[in-house]
Amino acid sequence: MKINDLISDGSNNISITVGISDLKEFGLSLIEEGRAMGRAERVQETYLTPDEVAKMLGASKSTLWRWNKSGYLRNIKCGRKSFYKKSDVENLIFNNNENKK
Repeated sequence: MKINDLISDGSNNISITVGISDLKEFGLSLIEEGRAMGRAERVQETYLTPDEVAKMLGASKSTLWRWNKSGYLRNIKCGRKSFYKKSDVENLIFNNNENKK
């Protein structure tokens, strides 16, 4: 019987003797599971200019500046230029639509 089987079994009161090879196998399976989760979370991010964001949100660039200062919608600087994560803008739109319902 493997350690993963015991854990998923749901038994609360068990005693086991574990060999080093079983422990190593369990540790490696945890590492691989963590790596798989990390790979699933890596998504290519798209960045938008302030003009694109202002048009999407129907706001002025000065409003975007104010939102950045307050932390409502943060921008990312690349040199002297500002960019916004598309996912942040979409989350803002989605949350705003949810609040209106």
